[in-house]
Amino acid sequence: MNRIAVAVALLCALSSTFAFSFEDCGSEVGKFGDISISSCTTTDEKCIFTRGNDIQVSLKFTPSKDTSTVEARAFGVMLDVPVPFPLEKPDVCKDGGPGVKCPLTKDQEYEYTTTFAVDKAVPALSIDVLLQFINDNDEKLMCVKFPVKIT
Repeated sequence: MNRIAVAVALLCALSSTFAFSFEDCGSEVGKFGDISISSCTTTDEKCIFTRGNDIQVSLKFTPSKDTSTVEARAFGVMLDVPVPFPLEKPDVCKDGGPGVKCPLTKDQEYEYTTTFAVDKAVPALSIDVLLQFINDNDEKLMCVKFPVKIT
């Protein structure tokens, strides 16, 4: 469960103004847009998550297909192997904030917002995080990869 809160918080990507880069990791039927994470700054080489703190996340995304469901999936990439993190609230339609109302319409931008706690029991480490939003046909609405340092 401790990994869940960290993984979900990691599901964000940041804008191109950050020192580190966010990579598209295989978006199939959509794309991610503007992203902000409360604990990240423009000078960070990695997004910093401090154990015991809450993190506010805002992520804009645009599906290129209509869909009635969206599931968030998160992975920590260790030694090039994606390790899944089960998420406490994976239903983007239900738990994605007021900017996500399902069913989603293609080519319309939505804004996913949430707050996550980084559990104190999570080990300090540096990893890459993959965040995916999956539609009702098991296709990736968006996939983003970014570096994170847990302190």
